Amino acid sequence: METLRRAPRLFSLLAAGCAVLFMATTGYAQSDLQKTLQQFNSTQVTGYIQPLADLFGANMNAGMFHDAEIPRTGFHLSFEIVGMGSTVGDNQKNYTLNAPAGFNPATFSTATMFGGKRDSVVDTKTNLKYFGIADGFVNTSIFPLGAPQLTIGDIYGTRAIIRLVATPSMKGFPSATLWGLGLQHSISQYIPAVPVDIAAHVFYSQFRFGDVVSFSGTSIGAEASKSLSVLRVYGGLAWEKSSMEVKYTPTNATASAVDITMNGANNFRATIGLGLHLLFFSIFADANFGSVTNFSAGIGFGG
Repeated sequence: METLRRAPRLFSLLAAGCAVLFMATTGYAQSDLQKTLQQFNSTQVTGYIQPLADLFGANMNAGMFHDAEIPRTGFHLSFEIVGMGSTVGDNQKNYTLNAPAGFNPATFSTATMFGGKRDSVVDTKTNLKYFGIADGFVNTSIFPLGAPQLTIGDIYGTRAIIRLVATPSMKGFPSATLWGLGLQHSISQYIPAVPVDIAAHVFYSQFRFGDVVSFSGTSIGAEASKSLSVLRVYGGLAWEKSSMEVKYTPTNATASAVDITMNGANNFRATIGLGLHLLFFSIFADANFGSVTNFSAGIGFGG
């Protein structure tokens, strides 16, 4: 219970730590990314940063549940630290870019922000070169995110899920805010003979990083779990949606202001995971399969 009494202070400290972890492990400062993006208009930049919408969106909708057993009444309070990571595949490292009119070939493959060096196309008639918009910005095979999470219940077989990270601007990094709110409701309470615990969830979250990039995500799904002594096996299916909004003013005075919204690739995910529960301590890990492959894991205190 001492851990629970200290939860508010732990929550503040770990929230800041999780946000710093995210910004540091992605390997860039927002101001540098902004300078890179401001060189290009909305048509040029869309393919370059689309993988960021895909990978971050998959992270936002991960790790919110690892248990479908929710009593109809009682007191539940747990504090968790959850880490998520989306795998960066080859399809996130390159995209097809249109060359200017008159170039042959008219399209070519070049680096996204997760790729390597930008490629170029050479016009077969004039030998002029046209380059991709920029080199890759982030060199990683896993795109990470971390967040503290609080679950509170139980009322009529329902518990709330809360995520909150808020950090001030620091040297090299702008302010960052991540918040999420969801509900998980027991379905198995209506089916007494079912051999596993079943629940449904709805979850919404937002993330804002400086003045240029913001994200939102929604997940609606169902999950099941089975306790085997201190072990718990769980899995689920979910429909999800995520989007990224990008706003900036290009450095080219003749270019229009950029204000674009891109949807993440994931619309559906299947989850399978395993947890270990010992009194007021738990650890859990799962794999998530959809258009983006994602992993999440965490530790929890309370019960």
